[in-house]
Amino acid sequence: MNLAEQISKAKVGPGQVALFWLGQAGFLLKDSQGHQFVIDPYLTDCGERIKGFKRLTPKLLAPADLRPDLYFVTHSHFDHYDYDAIPIVAKHSQALFCGPKSCVDLFKSAGLPNDRLKELAPGQTLIHHGIEITATKADHGQLAPDALGLLVTMDSRRFFFSGDTAFNPEIIPAVAALKPEVAAVSINGLFGNMNGEEGALLATKIGASLAIPCHFWTFLEHQGAPWTFMESLKNSPACLPICLSQGEMLILEKNRAMDSRGRIFNWPVK
Repeated sequence: MNLAEQISKAKVGPGQVALFWLGQAGFLLKDSQGHQFVIDPYLTDCGERIKGFKRLTPKLLAPADLRPDLYFVTHSHFDHYDYDAIPIVAKHSQALFCGPKSCVDLFKSAGLPNDRLKELAPGQTLIHHGIEITATKADHGQLAPDALGLLVTMDSRRFFFSGDTAFNPEIIPAVAALKPEVAAVSINGLFGNMNGEEGALLATKIGASLAIPCHFWTFLEHQGAPWTFMESLKNSPACLPICLSQGEMLILEKNRAMDSRGRIFNWPVK
């Protein structure tokens, strides 16, 4: 069964959300109503075409098979704003496309109509098909000054996606106030991103109970040390780390997660 079929056939009960890691910083969430949210999916080889960054990992999902209700891009770098995939996804779905101004401008230049676009800035919230998203500030330097993180609420589960960001203590209070349960954090340690230790520290500082590392090993140039991330949280009483394989699914509900092999992970109750 390919990943598109797994997403389509995933059974999600009330109060549960299925989370799929798409590789790099890309994630897909599916709720009990079948609604899908996707953030930063890198599905093509546009990075090699544009920048010479060769993909080292398989392409798991064809753009035409991605059918989200809500598509969010945190910033305009090619491994988040997939230049080759976005027009195809737009053609084959009814998705609303969201992001900071730089990304909305790119959506427009790709021919997406204004009524399918929504610009967000830090602190702003959007609700679409029951999916609630709140933009948060990221610190990705001057090459992406309007880069965002994101808090997503689906079926009462609350997810924080760091996007690409350095470790900046000024970011923490606003994110912690949103009370995320699950944090997916970029850890490659280069190009203005946190390393494994910093990603683990951010996850604990914002109060997440479960932390997932991402943004590593897709390109030789990006590096990344998930082992360091996992070791940093190994004995944490407050935050459980889980390292996913690309394409892997977790079913998340209150205070626990289950993987595709039926293993249960209970995380700290707060």
